[in-house]
Amino acid sequence: MPSYRVELHSHCHGDPVDTYLGHTIFEHIDRAKEVGLSAIAVTWHRKICADPEAFAYAKSRNILLIPGMEAEINDHKHLVVLNLVEGDLPSAPSWDEVRALRARKPDVLVIAPHPFYPHPSCLGSLLNGHDDCIDAVEWCMLHHNWVPSRVNPNLRASRWAQQHGKPMVACSDAHSLAAIGKNASTVEADELTPEAIFAGIRAGKVTFHRRSLELGPLMYQTGRAMSSQPRHISRWIKNRLAKGPAAA
Repeated sequence: MPSYRVELHSHCHGDPVDTYLGHTIFEHIDRAKEVGLSAIAVTWHRKICADPEAFAYAKSRNILLIPGMEAEINDHKHLVVLNLVEGDLPSAPSWDEVRALRARKPDVLVIAPHPFYPHPSCLGSLLNGHDDCIDAVEWCMLHHNWVPSRVNPNLRASRWAQQHGKPMVACSDAHSLAAIGKNASTVEADELTPEAIFAGIRAGKVTFHRRSLELGPLMYQTGRAMSSQPRHISRWIKNRLAKGPAAA
């Protein structure tokens, strides 16, 4: 069976939330080709990336471009949903709307991105009770081998995935050209289509190398991730102040 190197969570210019991003989707596709990716998903925040010219350009470069969105669910927590078209899902859906989408359109894939990182946008314990909505769990690029295993966010995600029978997929959550392909998965699939790639992932036919960032790039990328969406940080602080010390 053929295998394909895929990157299923990334961002570029046009994202309505991360408006500072400078590289275009066409540059994004070129970089994916350069680093040997077969398929990519560009997952803008709260908006489906569905530029017909970009899809045509990706096809000309022999890259499968999968439409997706990093939706905001349950108090603005992030959830990556792939293979969407306009009207499939609101930008801030409820869990029941995600369930309904998966029931009527089984060729979508739902990924829990960076679920246990210490950021207000991460799902954390909200995953519990909603595992029926999740197809896969992300192994995030932002990690380092010296982080103790008991608090390593990716190892917590891996343990949750094992407990709930979900595959892990490596994603870069790329916000720059240099990050594209740094953390990617290899999927065994019958063909290079979203449906076949997703079937391979659900069947557990997905592997990746747990590459660790050097300390400098890790600190830089973490800082960018923490500061890129100040509205999440400010909302989290306000909620904690409102709830008092017991909620900390």
